Amino acid sequence: MRSNVERASLFLSLIKQDSVLLDQLRKKEHEKPKAIRWYDDGVKLTSPSLIQCQEVVSLLTYKHTDIIISKSSPDIVCDLLPVLLQNEKVKYLRIEDTQLTQDCISSLCNLLANNESLLDLQLVSCSIDDKAVADIANTLQTHNNTLLRLAFFNNPHITSVSAQSLSELIINNTTLTLLSVSYTSISSDGMFLILQSLKINKNIKLNLDTKQKDTCTEYHDYNIVKDRVIFYG
Repeated sequence: MRSNVERASLFLSLIKQDSVLLDQLRKKEHEKPKAIRWYDDGVKLTSPSLIQCQEVVSLLTYKHTDIIISKSSPDIVCDLLPVLLQNEKVKYLRIEDTQLTQDCISSLCNLLANNESLLDLQLVSCSIDDKAVADIANTLQTHNNTLLRLAFFNNPHITSVSAQSLSELIINNTTLTLLSVSYTSISSDGMFLILQSLKINKNIKLNLDTKQKDTCTEYHDYNIVKDRVIFYG
C-alpha cells in the first residue's frame, strides 16, 4: 500500500502534468458538475470520480477551509485524505455516507498524527466501528493537540467497547472542546464511563441524541456534568 506522501505526490502530479488542463479547469470554475458544489468557504464532493477530485484539488485556494466528502468510495477517500490533510488551509473535514475501511482509518490516523491545522473532524454514517474509534482516539491522545471538535455521528457499529477509548480521550486530550457520539450503540454502562470522564476534563462538551437522555439522567453524578451534555434529535 502506498504511503500518504506517495499518494499525495501521485495525485498532484497527475494534475501538474498538463498546465493547459489547469487553465481550462479555472475557466470552468462556474460550470462544475452536479457532483461538486462550491461555497464561499469550501466545497462538497458527492460520489466524485477521481478526475473530479483532481479538478477540485487543482482549484482549492486559501479561502476553501471546509471540505465535505459524501457518498464516496473508500479508494477515493484514501486518495483524497493525504492531499487534504497536508493542506494547512483545511480546517473542517466532514465525511458522510461513506464506508471507511481500515486502510482509510489507518491513513487518517497517520495524517492526524502530523496535522497541525484541522480543527473539526466529522465522520457521519461511515460504518465506523470500535477498532476505528480506538485507533483515532489513541492518535488524538498522543500525537495531536490541534483538533477541537470530533463527531462519530450515526455510526451504530460503535458499541460500549469504545467507551474506554473515548473516556481516555476525554481525560488525556485537553484540546478537544466537543465530542459527538449521537446515534451510536453505546449502552448505559459505557455512557456512564464517558460521563464520569467529564468530571475530570471540565473543558469538553458531549453531544448525544435524545434517546440517550434517560440513560444519562440515571448517572449518579449527572447534575455535576449536565451543563456540558447536549441532546439533539
